[in-house]
Amino acid sequence: MKNTHKQKELWFGFSEDKVFGEIMSNPAFCKHVLQGILPEILIKKIFPPKKQELIIDPEHRDQKDVRLDILVEDINGNLYNIEMQRSDDDDIARRMRYYASKNDQRYTLHQGYTYNNLKNVFIIFLCTFKTKQKVAIKSTYQTINVDNHADILQDGLTKIIINSNGVPDGTETETLLNLVKLMKDLPVHGDKLFDKAQKRIESMNADPEWRDTIMDFETRMLEREQVGEKKGLKTGALTLVASLKDVGCTSQQILQQLKQKYGNVFSDKQLEEFLKQS
Repeated sequence: MKNTHKQKELWFGFSEDKVFGEIMSNPAFCKHVLQGILPEILIKKIFPPKKQELIIDPEHRDQKDVRLDILVEDINGNLYNIEMQRSDDDDIARRMRYYASKNDQRYTLHQGYTYNNLKNVFIIFLCTFKTKQKVAIKSTYQTINVDNHADILQDGLTKIIINSNGVPDGTETETLLNLVKLMKDLPVHGDKLFDKAQKRIESMNADPEWRDTIMDFETRMLEREQVGEKKGLKTGALTLVASLKDVGCTSQQILQQLKQKYGNVFSDKQLEEFLKQS
């Protein structure tokens, strides 16, 4: 009997990388979101966003490259890096630290300038994953004196986490609350810029070419993550071999340990090769 039920197509919402990049590429919408997150700063104008900007240090090729989601600058020279984070790898804080360092390295201090010329940098992570503990929708972090929390180190760096599963505390702007709804694929009403963004998301999902582009991108990103994960596991395996050799374990004992820990990832032949390499 023929199945007459049509399989439901995947919906690519605002938090999907390609959709996020497309929607935030609208300068008016991007500025609107930033102003909602940072109402205390008057953001008059921003430069056109740079989507998926890859920061590579040619003098340090062995360093981890960073691919920025959205990077914009306002007319006062403040730099805003907005990132979408859909999974919790328990490394958000250190990831933000690294992104900030790469922004400084590439964009904020040029040859012949002093450290006073460093631009103010805002690293903003939009997180859609659930946390173990209750958190606020918006959490802002700066460098403080641990002995006197009123003493803030004026280093020009502000890190902000927006969690769509956070608990509102009454200080959020209407725009920020609308952003949270958009991150959760909930309808937003009464805001022309959000209306336009939602219509664009709908049109992208209705466009076969866009859907193919999104799915191809998702596949490439998954493959990239899997390659990176496997490289990390290989490093771990080689480190284990070296450690066991240092304490006098035999090749047979080391191979047994490798199989127990990494046998579900690497073949016996690969593990034997690791043993020879170290």
